[in-house]
Amino acid sequence: MRNLFAFFLKYHFFFLFILLEIASIGMLIQTHHYQSSRFASSSNRWSGKILEKFNSVTDYFWLKKINDLLAEENALLRNKSLHLPSLEENIYKNQHEYISAKIIKNSYNKRNNYLTINKGSMHGIENGMGVITDAGVVGIIRDVSPNFATVMSLLNKNTIISARFIKSNHFGELIWDGKSHQFAQLKSVEKYVPVNVGDSLSTNSFSNIFPEGIALGTVNRFERDENKNFYTSIEVALSVDFSNLNYIYVLKDKLKDERTELESKNE
Repeated sequence: MRNLFAFFLKYHFFFLFILLEIASIGMLIQTHHYQSSRFASSSNRWSGKILEKFNSVTDYFWLKKINDLLAEENALLRNKSLHLPSLEENIYKNQHEYISAKIIKNSYNKRNNYLTINKGSMHGIENGMGVITDAGVVGIIRDVSPNFATVMSLLNKNTIISARFIKSNHFGELIWDGKSHQFAQLKSVEKYVPVNVGDSLSTNSFSNIFPEGIALGTVNRFERDENKNFYTSIEVALSVDFSNLNYIYVLKDKLKDERTELESKNE
């Protein structure tokens, strides 16, 4: 206490000067309109900049939370829509459940590409489930931990998707050649099948991973050799932009075990 008193006594002229300066600035602002307005303008400008930065940070986190909530809401709406009556309603209308998840890692320029999502076995996700977005097919669940899962992307040499032409209902196999993340190749299409640029492709009922009708892409170009029984090349422009993925849906097939068990009896 004695040292503190000695400190103030030693520097009392300095503290007195600071107090007088503050008092004179206050009197100047109060008695002169111009200085008062300039001070207010300057303080508003700096406080505005600080608030702007603060709001930018808070907006970022709020937007992230809002995006997460919207993804969950979309999944709920998708699940509810499965129960709406329609002319085509049958047992398959209630076959799939949608689980929303966020992509936390994504590759699309390698030979074998994978994604990581922030949901795992604790959320009902299992190996072999299909993964989609609103735009179309993304891939298939590969490995699962309690809180995370990896997805074998459609952009992977080991991924084969059973596809069909929406217009003609003919089918083929969609694979990726490891080149562009925008295109894949449709194989095993017989030469008598009518193919045109712009034809749309989707998943078909042969798959036990994806329901029928999930978008895959459109025919970009094709080649046919009359001496061969199959098209030599059909290039498909993918419906999903793999360079810009944030949220996905994992498809839980409620009847998969029943179908697998039944079909295994014929093998």
